[in-house]
Amino acid sequence: MSLLTQFSAALKRRIEANLVIAGEIVATEVRRNVNDAPRGGKTYRIKNASGSYRTHTASAAGESPATDLGFLVRSIQVEPDLQNLRVRIISLHSIAPYAKRLEYGDLSSRLAPRPFMFKGLNAKKQQAIRIVQNAVAQATRDMQGVPPV
Repeated sequence: MSLLTQFSAALKRRIEANLVIAGEIVATEVRRNVNDAPRGGKTYRIKNASGSYRTHTASAAGESPATDLGFLVRSIQVEPDLQNLRVRIISLHSIAPYAKRLEYGDLSSRLAPRPFMFKGLNAKKQQAIRIVQNAVAQATRDMQGVPPV
């Protein structure tokens, strides 16, 4: 096996592991944005399936969505695409089908955007980049002085 092949394999392993770590850091920030969102919007009384009522204070336009029952937070997942050396932070449609409407807004229902995904990415983008850059640097250090097999 050539030195280049060894280096490529070591680099790929390091990057894959650190991409997942970087993705989890961003996803955690996205979840935190929703859980800790300011609640500057309207307060609603919502009828439960049991017939009782609960109160929910929504977020205002431009704020991250205020959590209610926790579906949005539970929908945030890290989806590694290691074949292409990338990772996606997604909101599973099956859990929170309204996530896209919250992020971008919805003109048909006059819902202004409540960004939470981009806000989380922007807050942790540089940290995620540093994690992957450090993985490349560590793989390079690991290969110094290694003879080809």
